Amino acid sequence: MTAFYSVLHLLVDGVCALAMFGYFLSWEDGRFYLLIYNFCAFALQMPMGALLDILCAGRQEKARRWPLIAALAGVLCTIVGAVTHPAVLGFGNALFHVGGGVGTIEEDRQRQWQGRGLGVFVAPGALGLYLGTLLAKGGAAKAGLGAACVLMAGLCAVWIYRQRRGRAGAAEYGGQRPLTERESGICISHGGFSAFRLAVCCFAVVILRSYIGMTVQFPWKTTVVSGLIAALAVVCGKAAGGFLAAQYGYRRIAGISLSAAAVCFQFSDMLPMGAAALFLFNMTMPVTLYLVIDRFPQMPGFTFGLLTFALFLGFLPVYFGIPPAAGGVMTGKLGSVLSLVLLAAGTAKGGRHGVVSD
Repeated sequence: MTAFYSVLHLLVDGVCALAMFGYFLSWEDGRFYLLIYNFCAFALQMPMGALLDILCAGRQEKARRWPLIAALAGVLCTIVGAVTHPAVLGFGNALFHVGGGVGTIEEDRQRQWQGRGLGVFVAPGALGLYLGTLLAKGGAAKAGLGAACVLMAGLCAVWIYRQRRGRAGAAEYGGQRPLTERESGICISHGGFSAFRLAVCCFAVVILRSYIGMTVQFPWKTTVVSGLIAALAVVCGKAAGGFLAAQYGYRRIAGISLSAAAVCFQFSDMLPMGAAALFLFNMTMPVTLYLVIDRFPQMPGFTFGLLTFALFLGFLPVYFGIPPAAGGVMTGKLGSVLSLVLLAAGTAKGGRHGVVSD
């Protein structure tokens, strides 16, 4: 399921970029519609996630189908929204992300991946955004949008057919009893001030990551190839962050990656160092997601949406034209250091992963 959600993530974000840059931004008051889209796509994930948590309460086999239903409904709304209105487009994006995110979280727990699946799921979105934007600005919005929508619809149809014929969904989610915390090898600390502190710190880190991602510019990012290198650095960083953190510890990997990112940002006017800075800085994406979800295991939808709301807050200063207090290089360095401090504070006195003990 994670592979299925990941491919759809690339396509959904690509369709959203194609529609926004190819059509909606050219409307009268197009800039206002950009705000509407981002609000619907990111801020609405929090209430949607809370509702999905309620529907999935108890973890019965049928209840665990709700994430898939939400993801498929999100794909449908995204296709409809691409030819109707940015609000519908954003709503579909949010619904897909919440459904796919919760579905990935569930599979990650079942298979004891300890966050590896989260990095795989979140990573392709950056590539989809880049390719969609590139096609839209290159005048291929209509062809790209049609091809992507057909491909998404085809993938969903094949998956539904597989479920009806072979009960693929039951094999993935309902074929085994959910692991207990002890059986999975993870003892989760619930509630309390430390959990609240961690959530606040991760929330702030995601705001910073969103803001820095939209404000830091690189002088070498001027061609299609260099833009693709930057996008792939983000994608690979998000995917690698989940795998490395699960293997070596979330607090350790966050410390190493953010420290190294601060150094690389100093020399980010050179392509290799700039790409390395993007790779290292984005390794914290699955880290923050896993840490919060691990502390609040009964609320995966709400916590997933909480962090996407932080992405929306990071977008607002850029939208309203508030310039960074420092230049791009300094903003990247300061953001890396501050993120490191916040994660260290949020995971203080934790176990191997910062919040769990084996």
